[in-house]
Amino acid sequence: MTANPLVSIIIPVYKVEPYLSQCVDSVINQTYSNLEIILVDDGSPDNCPKICDEYKQKDLRIKVIHKPNGGLSDARNAGMKIATADYFCFVDSDDVCHTQMIEMLMKPITENETLKISACSYTKIPEKWNGISVCKKEYSVEKKTAEQYMQTELWMVAWGKIYAKELFNKIEYPKGRLHEDEFTTYKLIYDAKTVAFIDLPYYLYRQREGSIMGTVSIKNIIDTHDALKEKLDFIIEKQLTKIYGQYLIDFCNNYCFFKKKRNYLPEAKTIMQKWKNEISNFPKAQLNIIDRLHLGYMLNFTKIRNLLNDILLKTIFRQR
Repeated sequence: MTANPLVSIIIPVYKVEPYLSQCVDSVINQTYSNLEIILVDDGSPDNCPKICDEYKQKDLRIKVIHKPNGGLSDARNAGMKIATADYFCFVDSDDVCHTQMIEMLMKPITENETLKISACSYTKIPEKWNGISVCKKEYSVEKKTAEQYMQTELWMVAWGKIYAKELFNKIEYPKGRLHEDEFTTYKLIYDAKTVAFIDLPYYLYRQREGSIMGTVSIKNIIDTHDALKEKLDFIIEKQLTKIYGQYLIDFCNNYCFFKKKRNYLPEAKTIMQKWKNEISNFPKAQLNIIDRLHLGYMLNFTKIRNLLNDILLKTIFRQR
């Protein structure tokens, strides 16, 4: 392996005019300079296409794709099709990278070319952020197995990672789906077998109002269900027993979240009933007692609440 292999940074762009320059500047100014920066204008209706073209004139490392709107997955896939590097990195166009992010992520890979994924931690920044990212902790790398890394809160997101291009030979992001990371990242992690994890916040995740994550819609419910169901089926198939309980609980937590919102979406009744049935039918033998109680509590919350109320009323009347 060469000392500084080329890295393709793929940035999907759609309706992020207030944040785009800050994002691209953070990539251009990386201490690791051997970069191919691919800006994918996904049919953005604002000034983003113009901003992308202006950056292309400023930096020869930048390539720009203008395409009809197809969503985040389609934009990432389009960027990968023209990428020429052996390593990919995805950056969301409203986020920011610490100037050393690529250098630090590539360090364990250049030291051990058998590694296929390197990942870092992140920090949240407000919508109107103009600060400076500082990593105060000492740099260290922890090599985790796929199953170990899948236990962290960071494992499913696409950003904050460098991937070997070969991992995408048979995998791509699902076009037209929300939560595209949930459909994809676990397969990449599993195929990589080992992840070099750097617990430093080199990626800055911008919190914005009106994000997809905070929006409840039929599509959001269906895509969340399908992604989590596919992931659970995969975990069972591959016998990843250490994380099975954790992700069955996650499956149930998401069900409960949408169940609270279902009164606003009467048409969600069928998918919610299907979701509940699936939770009940997933095998319970591998669950510890805490997970079993947690699962039972979430599925039968109304019954438990009514039972407690009944006991309380009886106690009050006895006292009288």
